[in-house]
Amino acid sequence: MKNYFILFLLFFSGFVIASGPEIELDKTPINLHDMQSIKRGATFFATNCMMCHTMVYLRYNQLAQQAGITYDKMPIHVKNWPLNVVPPDLSLETDVRGVDWVYTYLHSFYIDPTRPTGFNNLLLPNTAMAGILAAYQGQQVLIKTPYASQHIVDHHLQWYDLIELQSQGSMTATEFDATMTDVVNFLAFAAAPYYMEQTYLGYWVIGFLLLLLVLVYLLKKEYWKDINRE
Repeated sequence: MKNYFILFLLFFSGFVIASGPEIELDKTPINLHDMQSIKRGATFFATNCMMCHTMVYLRYNQLAQQAGITYDKMPIHVKNWPLNVVPPDLSLETDVRGVDWVYTYLHSFYIDPTRPTGFNNLLLPNTAMAGILAAYQGQQVLIKTPYASQHIVDHHLQWYDLIELQSQGSMTATEFDATMTDVVNFLAFAAAPYYMEQTYLGYWVIGFLLLLLVLVYLLKKEYWKDINRE
């Protein structure tokens, strides 16, 4: 019986370690009504992200073309990527990961000399993405391991509890937050460019159905009034 109990503890502790730390996600203050923010995010994407990432499913071509996001500029036909890892298409990234995940991911890069790129990420350990954002955010270093001890995981940590800024980039923290908000805003818009129109249409449809319900109810009362008399 004692041996079974020990095996159970070993299995459970291994499961906890394998599950990894739970990093709480920052809330992204995106606003799909803010077209200026979306355009700024598109411009940043075109000048910084499109060297590696594609957006082949982007449907709002006018905004994309104004920002310089066109198919002929996307690295669609590149075959030999560093580390043999093909960068993902980001057209639907916010739908897959969520806006808060993407926003937190963009903030949580830190220097890691053991990685081929020299950088690592708290949300996506051993990521193949280079630390191109360090030029803007600055270089961050890991100050606390996500594991509180060998067997116990320290849950519910913020990314800034684990890393700190070692050297300032070209942006202040406030400016970098605003820029990443613009980028995530653009990615959210790219994933659902007609979201606002669909939302407005949904309100009109619900309003019409409620009005129709009232009319049908009044019509029903009118019909049943004669039936009850009989």
